Amino acid sequence: MDEMTTLKNFRPDAPAPDRARLAPGRQRLLDAAAERRQRRRFWPRAGWKLAAAGAAAGVAVAAVLVAQVAPTTDTHRVEAEYATSPEPTDGQWLYQKILTRRSTLNFRDDLNPVSQKGAPAYWELTQETWTQYGSGKIRHMLPHGVLDSVIREADGGSPKKLRQKVEKLPSEPQQLLRSLSEVIRLGGDYQRIQYTFSSADTIPFEVRLSLFRALKTIPGVVVRPQLVEDAMGRPALAVHPSDDNPFTKKNHLRDELLLDPETYEYRGERTMMLVGGMIDSKVTTEETLISVSAVQRFAAAVNEPGVRP
Repeated sequence: MDEMTTLKNFRPDAPAPDRARLAPGRQRLLDAAAERRQRRRFWPRAGWKLAAAGAAAGVAVAAVLVAQVAPTTDTHRVEAEYATSPEPTDGQWLYQKILTRRSTLNFRDDLNPVSQKGAPAYWELTQETWTQYGSGKIRHMLPHGVLDSVIREADGGSPKKLRQKVEKLPSEPQQLLRSLSEVIRLGGDYQRIQYTFSSADTIPFEVRLSLFRALKTIPGVVVRPQLVEDAMGRPALAVHPSDDNPFTKKNHLRDELLLDPETYEYRGERTMMLVGGMIDSKVTTEETLISVSAVQRFAAAVNEPGVRP
């Protein structure tokens, strides 16, 4: 639920270039995205990942892909699983496991990343998180298998409050967009829907369908006709602002929202470098995957952090 915190927690798991070498390029990216980059916060202060993904590219972008996972891939059984699962108590914890496949390109040269000699094409990183349903407190599993002693709180508020707000969204696209604009003050219609998909632990099917329909009414939003894959190899719809929007055009980076093509469940996001970008001082002639991840969120809650469903 707090992807930027999760991104920071990935860093101890993988080798990273020296911060002093990264700082100049990272700052240039931050400056370029300054108007749109905000720390992610739910309803009163929402920061938008479209800008954050580009800024985070200065330290090798890691976009978080999230998927609500039940023990079966059958759509009707998945819906039944969520329909019959009791709502967690305030003291219970929601478990999620995040797998990130991140390019090993070194972005110290700003938007002209270089390959790291001897490194594989991608790093694979895993992060486990427990979030208390009523309070929003978060515990992380550290790389050596011990719970983080620092208890954080989700920037977006507690899962309970998020769920209550999402379930009240109207179904008609324009009414839905107006409703979101009243509770999320920053960003545009696309960013508000993107945030809603990525933040709520459970979204009823009818609401997911309404959110998707509303996405398709937003000028400049593209639903790609070809399915792509998330980090677990599952088919997904890729939705994103058109490539001629100022941020994408300037940075040659496209941040894509991924949705299940049948249930519209949130698969997460991936970041692509577009044709015309620079890698190893050579102009790219095809799109290049920068980062893709997958999260498993389980319907069953657990009674304490560290316990897996």
